Amino acid sequence: MKPRTYVLSLPIVGVLAAALLAGCASDPDQDGCDISSLGTSGGSISLAAAVMPSRVDAGSLAADGTYVVASCTDGTCRWNAAGGAYETISETGYRAISPDLTLVARKVGCSDIALVEVDGDEEVQRLEGLPNPKVTDASPVGEIAFSPDGRLVAGAGLEGDLIIWSVEDGDEVASTDLGNGIGAISFSPDGDLVAVASGDSVSILEADSGDEVGTVAAANGADPVWSPDGRWIAGATTEGYPTLWDAETFDAAESLPGIEASALTFSPDGRSLATADASGQAPLTLWTPTALGGSAGSRAITPAAVAGSKLVFSSDGKTLYTASAEDGVAAWDVATGKAVGQFDQPPMPQ
Repeated sequence: MKPRTYVLSLPIVGVLAAALLAGCASDPDQDGCDISSLGTSGGSISLAAAVMPSRVDAGSLAADGTYVVASCTDGTCRWNAAGGAYETISETGYRAISPDLTLVARKVGCSDIALVEVDGDEEVQRLEGLPNPKVTDASPVGEIAFSPDGRLVAGAGLEGDLIIWSVEDGDEVASTDLGNGIGAISFSPDGDLVAVASGDSVSILEADSGDEVGTVAAANGADPVWSPDGRWIAGATTEGYPTLWDAETFDAAESLPGIEASALTFSPDGRSLATADASGQAPLTLWTPTALGGSAGSRAITPAAVAGSKLVFSSDGKTLYTASAEDGVAAWDVATGKAVGQFDQPPMPQ
């Protein structure tokens, strides 16, 4: 086990903001929790000033072809995929949602995760085991992710602890300690592997054991994502360039210099990648790497998305959805490269 360290990085601030948006800190003493300070080598610090107001938790964005869903200031918001007004399907937000949009994962109690049915808002499973460090105005639970088949859930603590549970019975399947703050979790399409961003690298772990099978050097700003066939992992290099790594050898196969990527997502056919620029000043980019059978070219999707936006394709690949804490949800036509659809936005918190 690696020595435990305590690092307050930008990804962790984002995690804390998401936790607040989901209502995690609305009752800091619930279930006897003590979240009065953040244990660091230099003492306790308050995180309240670091958390920015948000319309939506950008990382919670999901789409299934019929609906677009995100955790929002009103709880859980759902839009028709074509745009328009949203409906509030729960008064409570979430940190992750199952691929079929029927089950959400929320932080509850001290450091537990509740799995809650979207239809009826009923808790069906409680996941336990993450540590409860002392923090201010936030949750000790960080990132949460479902496996693509909805069979597993992975959850991270603020100090590098990672646990994988069975959705069916809530039993722990695997656990590990990466020794540093975890910025993102992403399961491979078959659910056998997990890519976990921690520090300045992405660790590839076996889902059934937590053992590390490989690592790639990558920036923590862009979450690692898997190609639909599981052959490739995409992320950003430490210079910020969108990059493809071979998921078997973990060697870098191709990069797109000149772009500082804050988010990436594969198209459903696995032949292209959409990237968002970290500055929020450059347009979204659609990249077709030669490794995926493309021409290595790229084209712009305009106008620029707000800095910090997350991306997800529609199931048919014709629409790209973005979500940002500041501007909420938007849609972009992939063929024309233009913004389409009007999405009513939740109010900014006061």
